[in-house]
Amino acid sequence: MGALSGWVAWWFSKLELKQEKATQSAVALATEGVNERRNFNHLLGNYKQMSEAMTFGFNELEVMVRENRLELAEIKAYLIRNQGKQDQ
Repeated sequence: MGALSGWVAWWFSKLELKQEKATQSAVALATEGVNERRNFNHLLGNYKQMSEAMTFGFNELEVMVRENRLELAEIKAYLIRNQGKQDQ
């Protein structure tokens, strides 16, 4: 009877150890999932920030090009007017 109770106690401790390892494994997987989700959210945030910065940069570039076109048109008009005066 003593051997049987010893075997039962050993069996229960083995089951508890398996359950504890399964719990630890589940916690590790859940933690890994949370970390991966956090990293994904960081990457997504970085992508949005880069996209906004690029949009801002392209808008600024568009303004600069528009201003340069106006200046070139003014220079062209000035040169045309002065060329006509020199021909006379």
